[in-house]
Amino acid sequence: MNISTETNVGIDTGKHQLDIYIRPIGDYFSVENNEKGIKEAVKRIKKHQPTRVVIGATGRLEMPFACADSKAGLPIVWANV
Repeated sequence: MNISTETNVGIDTGKHQLDIYIRPIGDYFSVENNEKGIKEAVKRIKKHQPTRVVIGATGRLEMPFACADSKAGLPIVWANV
């Protein structure tokens, strides 16, 4: 796979908010870290068919998103930061 054609998603997890960046398209957005926000984020991310979704392991605050991501069939990668 050509790395320049890969779509990667980075997620910064906070107690109340998820900050999401989709590369290389440069789409940056935030959602609330709750069921409604996570559903919106997964839907928006899925349409880009990402190669990987990288999320920081931050005291289990990432778990609801990671579970939804996995259930949606998206490739999740945990990063210990």
